[in-house]
Amino acid sequence: MKILFIGDIFGNTGKRVLAERLESIVGERSIDVCVANAENIAGGKGITANLRKKLYKFGVNVITGGNHSLACPDSYNDYASDPNMLRPHNLPPGNIGKGSAIFTLPDGRKLGVINLLGRTFSQEQYDCPFRTGLAAVEDLLGSTPCILVDFHAEATSEKRALAHYFDGKVSAVLGTHTHVQTADEKILLNGTAFITDVGMTGPRGGVIGVKREQAIKSLLTQMPVHFETSEEDPWLMGVLIRCSAPLRADSIEQVLMPRPAAAPRGR
Repeated sequence: MKILFIGDIFGNTGKRVLAERLESIVGERSIDVCVANAENIAGGKGITANLRKKLYKFGVNVITGGNHSLACPDSYNDYASDPNMLRPHNLPPGNIGKGSAIFTLPDGRKLGVINLLGRTFSQEQYDCPFRTGLAAVEDLLGSTPCILVDFHAEATSEKRALAHYFDGKVSAVLGTHTHVQTADEKILLNGTAFITDVGMTGPRGGVIGVKREQAIKSLLTQMPVHFETSEEDPWLMGVLIRCSAPLRADSIEQVLMPRPAAAPRGR
């Protein structure tokens, strides 16, 4: 199985580069299934019902999220009814939606996906991602030979620790949230693919997605600033994982692609 995981899609800029790049990547690299983190696609916070439909139209198969997953009430019905739209599994009990899914390919192969939130440096009170994550993994075992974990977390230490904790129990642990792709992709000792952060599908010319002038003003003045999505230097960022044995990955490689250059306008 070839799995393409797309890093945090940020605003309209990320949506556009995904729309222009995803189909060609899937075709050229013979991708079997595409998973995408979309918690920032609605102007940086959340996802709407309309954007959910567009992601599926572009070629995404499973949607994951993070701390902004439930920022748009417009999407609540989708979280409750769509089996392939996930929010973090370790949100407090009683939240809408679910944090794990099994996606079945047309040929019958299955991919399990689990979405988790980190707790280090977080002001929110999430359940333990290690304990709840392991329970989610155990629920999927026996139903699918391939399991991918999107760990949406701030601290590199927490991401790496969870990856080692799950090593050999899942096919891949992929970090999201910090919007800058790291260069530490590897296969761990017991066969699990890992990268600290997959990066961001969006404007690399801004500050993790927003206009750089606004980010600088916020840091200089310590005053509330309304952030807008940057449009500078759009890139698609992700990783490609190959799996041929149960709960093991053969390889993980970076996917870094700029938005196609606009055709010159005629005079």
